Amino acid sequence: MPVSRDNERIKAFKNKGKDQEEMRRRRNDMQVELRKAKREEQMLKRRNIAAPLGENAAGPVKTDMTIPELVQNIYSNEAHLRLMATIAARSLVTDQSPLVDEVIAAGLLPKFVEFLNCVDHPELQFEAAWTITNVASGTPPQTQAVVQAGAVPILVKLLTSTDPRLCEQAAWALGNISGDGPELRDYVIRMGIVPPLISLIRPDTPLEHLRTLAWCLANVCRHRNPVPPIEVINQVLPSMSQLLYHTDKHVVAEITWAFVYVTDGSDERIEAVVAAGVLPRLVVMLTASDPSLLIAAVRAVGNIVSGTDTQTQAVINAGALNYFANLATSDDKKIQKEVAWTISNITAGTQPQIQSVIDAGLVPPLVSMLERNDYKVQREAAWAVTNLTAGGTKAQTMALVNHGVIEPFCKLLAIQDAKVIVVLLGGLGQILESSAAFNRVEEVALMIEEAGGVDRIEELQDHPNKAVAHVAFHLICRYFSEGDTGADTANLNPQAGDGGFQFGAGASAPSAGGFNF
Repeated sequence: MPVSRDNERIKAFKNKGKDQEEMRRRRNDMQVELRKAKREEQMLKRRNIAAPLGENAAGPVKTDMTIPELVQNIYSNEAHLRLMATIAARSLVTDQSPLVDEVIAAGLLPKFVEFLNCVDHPELQFEAAWTITNVASGTPPQTQAVVQAGAVPILVKLLTSTDPRLCEQAAWALGNISGDGPELRDYVIRMGIVPPLISLIRPDTPLEHLRTLAWCLANVCRHRNPVPPIEVINQVLPSMSQLLYHTDKHVVAEITWAFVYVTDGSDERIEAVVAAGVLPRLVVMLTASDPSLLIAAVRAVGNIVSGTDTQTQAVINAGALNYFANLATSDDKKIQKEVAWTISNITAGTQPQIQSVIDAGLVPPLVSMLERNDYKVQREAAWAVTNLTAGGTKAQTMALVNHGVIEPFCKLLAIQDAKVIVVLLGGLGQILESSAAFNRVEEVALMIEEAGGVDRIEELQDHPNKAVAHVAFHLICRYFSEGDTGADTANLNPQAGDGGFQFGAGASAPSAGGFNF
């Protein structure tokens, strides 16, 4: 079972005794806020509705055939009737219609698959492929019916057809099947889609076809649990890199999503992308005006910085931080959230990388994000700030104070999310600890009090979540009570332990197993 995103993130709370990789955070495929299975920017499946119904190269077509009429004509010995019935069937499955299931229930899919082999009747081949494409764009059971009818091996074979229309339609159908989920994606891969698919990506490929091929290629890279085999990724990366430099924004957007999917995985996959030399291109795309392209570029770059420190440094070296301040003020909340998430993974890195964030002027935008009304943006910004306090130098931590982080941090303590409250309290604890090195403890404590933070922390001592109550209690005892114990602040902040979310040796933990989320 995959580790929950918040449990993975909580490891970034305290840097003491951990390596940097533990501080990295990745999206979980079940986390729907940052990565949706179905999103408006990049579609899992698509229907082909290009031609007006009732018109075809073969002449006027009767599109209102009943299911019995379809069956009768599909099984006819006359080629003309089979073609007309296939066109009529295609028109029935163009929309989200209950007739799709009726066509399947009538047993017509095996006949359409059979028509895919009619090389002496290319129009019938094409119409059958089109019909199968639209059925496969439906529900998972409808897509599964296409697979069970034996369409995939023949569709893969059609990718090598001399008819460009047929090649594109086959790619379209296979893209719909791959988009259904990892099981069917892997089946399509086993049937050999990759070599003929990438062979179609040529300078002379018609633009509309190239858009379909790029989208299909993205679906071959899509899905997790499991992710596509690394061997497949290595096969397709050269073609993906080539398409990333195409002049058509639709092609580039589709293939950028492919890079999002590839980098949303292990460090090995991220390294393959870095080694492909596309980082400079992805960074330049952070200035894209097209919303779909921009969000894809931000996510791809964000995924890369969730890798090793070396991979994070490659993004920094490519100049990505130069664009983040502008992106952080975007009107698009999704962009803001992605930028904050990306910065949080950089501040979970080395101290020089944290300094790069500060030098790029990204602390003021982070503070502004904390002050905004969008909670999802605030949460990611809170992680970015707390990661900085956990892994940065005391001087780097105090840079946050100098830019006004205390007040928005304190205001956020009123939220309902216990995990984020613990993150906020931990950040405040680290800030107070760092302030001691500059003889500013009383000053910072007063800032917290004036921002209403002390009142909130006192209230949080009675929070139903024991982790929240515990951190709040020790913060009050350490910094805001007359009986200052002078205890090590490390005991006030949660750490990642084998048993879960735990506190330092000086704290009395409520249970032997630690605080588990």
